Amino acid sequence: MVGLRIVDRNLNKAFYKLGYTVGQHPGYFLIVPILLTLLGMTGYQRIHNNIDPEYLFSPLNGAGKYERAVVESFFKVNYSSRFSVSRITRAGRFGRVILTSKDGDKNMLRVNVWKELRLLDGYIQNMTITYDDVEYTYKDICARWLTDCFNNDILNLDYIMEDVEKKTLNLTFPLMFNPVTWDAHAFPVFFGGSEVSEDGLIISVPSVQLVYFGNADTKKYDQIGAVWEDGFLDLIEKIQDKENRFKHIRIARFSSRTLDHELEKNTKSVVPYFTSTFAIMAIFSVVTCMMCDWVRSKPYLGLLGNLSAAMATLCAFGVCMYAGVDFIGLNLAAPFLMIGIGIDDTFVMLAAWRRTSIKSPVPVRMAEMLSEAAVSITITSVTDFFSFWIGIFSPFPSVTIFCIYSGAATVLLFIWHLTFFAACVALSGYCEQKNLHSIFCFKVLPKSQSQKKNFLYRWFCSGGVDPNDIDNPQDNKEHGFMVFFRDYFGAMLNNGCVKFLVILVFGVYLLGLVMALLKYKKVWKEERLPKTILTL
Repeated sequence: MVGLRIVDRNLNKAFYKLGYTVGQHPGYFLIVPILLTLLGMTGYQRIHNNIDPEYLFSPLNGAGKYERAVVESFFKVNYSSRFSVSRITRAGRFGRVILTSKDGDKNMLRVNVWKELRLLDGYIQNMTITYDDVEYTYKDICARWLTDCFNNDILNLDYIMEDVEKKTLNLTFPLMFNPVTWDAHAFPVFFGGSEVSEDGLIISVPSVQLVYFGNADTKKYDQIGAVWEDGFLDLIEKIQDKENRFKHIRIARFSSRTLDHELEKNTKSVVPYFTSTFAIMAIFSVVTCMMCDWVRSKPYLGLLGNLSAAMATLCAFGVCMYAGVDFIGLNLAAPFLMIGIGIDDTFVMLAAWRRTSIKSPVPVRMAEMLSEAAVSITITSVTDFFSFWIGIFSPFPSVTIFCIYSGAATVLLFIWHLTFFAACVALSGYCEQKNLHSIFCFKVLPKSQSQKKNFLYRWFCSGGVDPNDIDNPQDNKEHGFMVFFRDYFGAMLNNGCVKFLVILVFGVYLLGLVMALLKYKKVWKEERLPKTILTL
């Protein structure tokens, strides 16, 4: 306890000196944070988006990664000359289409369907992409066995598809040699949901898949493959959704970058909410900073508290980008957290300001304000920072990166509020000292001197105190919210019945929470084994 009192006393002294300095020279503390924010924002030119889901959402030292490394050390995938699908241990680069019937007949074993499959294969094989001003097609970047690209030999069924459709030739499950090309067709690889007779003959096939594997042996080929995948996804979207070129087949597309794109799409979907969220927070801040006194009201400080949090977040993000930390979509949640923390500090500082004496000069009021608010905002910032600092040691890179950005923003938010926002409070204090309107900044009369003015002036302009009679009770009415919570809400909470009711409601809440967790645990145990078997 003695140590805490020493820390509290030292914090009060330090913040008292800081507040007095800010009150004397608010301009420096206003301009410097703005310049530092602009300087930090230059780091956005070095932004590096990381949307790799495996890297972000799997533990760095997980058993799965170790076991995969062991497999790859003995069964390395060679995309350049001896590619084998059975050796694949990671996504690599690929494009995959799953085809189903678009017309009424669900069986894909038809001549017109296979013609469209051949046409689709031609589109994909001949698609051209550009990388470093060089054009590439699938044949240039494909995975190979010796000199031949990996190909979908199931398409060669078109040589016998007319007989298959007429039922004069039967396909045997699971393997069959093509009587024309002598390809060994492994039907389970390409056919999905096949209906097979007791004699092992394929009756109908509701879906077919085609896969195109790219070379990922080198970093350059991997990057070219990424560009090819983007082109592949755009091509399928174009020929199916926009141009509707096929009458008999419906296409579902997938690639190694599909999940990346979905994560990026979901991330961008948050962006439109920024405007509405900040607008709601700004309105809330302005309304809660208002009073019936138009001089002591601080509507602009509510907005500037949000601005201080936004500036600190932008600067912190830029600094992290300068440090080479990857940027992920999860970081977009940080501004919402910082705005909440910033508004909390804003209200604490404004409440401390209102408790200072209006007779004191602005530097003294600033010193007393920061001295009183020091412990509260420091504890809030320190606990938030250590929460994020602990998260940095998480084995999941997504959590680590988010905590780095959020932790840096928390530190700068604390500094920005003690400098930039404190300077704004000081300037507002000088306006209050001169009895200026809190919104339009023109000088107004206090309520005690505006009785002869019209009702519009008394309602929307009057405020402040009479310099010749500062203690006039008519000019020194307390804030309505503070009076309510002090005299009514606090008294209500001290009532024995209310205390019992609050504890009872909280107990019911905890009981419901425990019951929900136990129910979830039971359901999870019941479903886990069947789901695992189904997956296998």
